[in-house]
Amino acid sequence: MSGESTDGAETVIRRERFADGPARSFMSSLDADQRIFAADLAVDRAHVVMLAEQGIVGDDDAAAILDALDGVEAAGHDALPEGEDVHEAIESAVVAEVGPAGGRMHTARSRNDEVATCIRYRFREDLLAAAEASLELRGALLDAAAAEADTVVPGFTHRQHAQPTTVGHLLASYAGAVARDTERLLAAYERTNRSPLGAAAFAGTTFDVDRERTAELLGFHDVIENSADAVTARDFLIEGCSAFAALSATLSGLATDLIEGAKDGHVELDDAYASTSSIMPQKKNPDSLELVRAVAGDAVGDL
Repeated sequence: MSGESTDGAETVIRRERFADGPARSFMSSLDADQRIFAADLAVDRAHVVMLAEQGIVGDDDAAAILDALDGVEAAGHDALPEGEDVHEAIESAVVAEVGPAGGRMHTARSRNDEVATCIRYRFREDLLAAAEASLELRGALLDAAAAEADTVVPGFTHRQHAQPTTVGHLLASYAGAVARDTERLLAAYERTNRSPLGAAAFAGTTFDVDRERTAELLGFHDVIENSADAVTARDFLIEGCSAFAALSATLSGLATDLIEGAKDGHVELDDAYASTSSIMPQKKNPDSLELVRAVAGDAVGDL
């Protein structure tokens, strides 16, 4: 176990040999893995169901493991025992509940394909959530653009008055940019939504696993055929993070225009999205927009 180990302490994966020492806590990713806790439970369940259907694990053992996983889910991430990561911690909790037969949940599987699958499972949720939000934003922009199609405002270049335009024209420009952001998010989703499960460490397994079945159970539309590629690929994360960064840049531009418009008196912010000064109560500060503008730098830097 990670943390302050005692002599003879064991883990379900490393056993006693690698269970002690001051580096255990340093090497543990358990806290950070909270983000993929639900994903790991889903992957575990799909794998166990497939193992039972293939006759690799008995039905009674599979049922006991699935019941134990329900208990782990109900208890939550904070109730997990110490472990090298969330995957080991969940398996440890299952073994503690079921006994040695609980370890059969890891049959024909490596943490390599397990981790890769969990990351994809969770990341596709993030991509879809952002795509859905971008569609809602585009709809709001187009509605506002239609309502303000004839509202004339000054247009700017270099922050100087340039050409007259309309509010509808400017808002529709951002709707077009958001549409491309949606396309990028969905393209990244398409390449993320492929299952690595069943690739094992990197060269497959001699067990008669059904990769298409676990992909189906987890909602993946396809499998990554090459087992080495399946466990090593992280390019989908770069692509997805690039789409997030592009979306944040679009939002930053929109926020900046609204901030400038509010400064010049062309835009009045709703109180719900502004704040005031602690010493000058007549002010209305565009704090929410300033935070949106600032996020783009974080997103690009993280990318």
